[in-house]
Amino acid sequence: MNNKKVLAHAIGAIALASVPLSAHAWPDQTVTIVVPYAPGGIADIAARTVAEAMTPIWGQEVIVDNRTGGAGFVAATTVARAAPDGHTLFVADMGVNVINPYLFDDAPYDPATDFRPITMISDTPLVLAAYSGAPFDTTEDYLAYAEANPGEISFASAGIGSLNHIVPEWINYETGIDTVHIPYRGGAPAATAVASGEAEVGVLALSSVGPFVDSGDIKLLGVAREERVASHPDLPTLMEGGVPNVAAGQWAGLFAPSGVSDEIVEKIYEDVVAYLETEQAQTTFADRGAIVSPMTSEDFGQMLDDLREQFSTIIEAANISAD
Repeated sequence: MNNKKVLAHAIGAIALASVPLSAHAWPDQTVTIVVPYAPGGIADIAARTVAEAMTPIWGQEVIVDNRTGGAGFVAATTVARAAPDGHTLFVADMGVNVINPYLFDDAPYDPATDFRPITMISDTPLVLAAYSGAPFDTTEDYLAYAEANPGEISFASAGIGSLNHIVPEWINYETGIDTVHIPYRGGAPAATAVASGEAEVGVLALSSVGPFVDSGDIKLLGVAREERVASHPDLPTLMEGGVPNVAAGQWAGLFAPSGVSDEIVEKIYEDVVAYLETEQAQTTFADRGAIVSPMTSEDFGQMLDDLREQFSTIIEAANISAD
């Protein structure tokens, strides 16, 4: 091969190397979905369900990496600093993607600018759950007991800044009761703590507490929604039980680092939503206590903006801190 041909091949190789990765070439290696909580919680269940479904569709292994700790900071910074090639994705919830900046002055990431929302995956009702041996059986009983015993009831959460942390504090604010926060490394460990009596109550995902309700270790006092849940029509809402205003869902959403191209984000969105809209996906999530809730990237982003405005007001009004 003469020097001109060698030079032409070299230039061609450099040109190909400089072309941004397109959706047609993506993925060309393992895809990692980072989750900020321990296995077994809402975000983890959503990530593993999507990973299992996408592995054959994408032709590459899709794995879940549980990066716990630091109120989601460890996982969030891992994703924010990852190469923007679409091979590192993020499944997280409202705590990491809405609440943290309003709770921590030194949050090492900005969810509004460091991540690209792709779609919501699922939404799960939150319930006020209590240890079976707790001396109250309804939301009204709980409020009365807490009022008579300030500072004696502890509540478990999936971690500082999680929705499981904010909603009980919100209940305290709306009703004037005083309870003590015990953070854990995810929704599953928090549910286990309530089931064992290590914490008396928790506002937890319905899917996380289901097995403990079946075993008789946990009892449900109320659901944090404006309307009752179809799967539990006899369970009153917190509002019906005397807690004004408090309604919130534990959703899990799919994100990419902010620098990932529109083309790759669109491919991920189309493939994941196509799966979520199948009967198989809806049944799989329903069996785990969740509701499949895909939405466009634009609608998901707008929802996040609206939630940030709402919860910044709640956190400030209720004087909720990370302490």
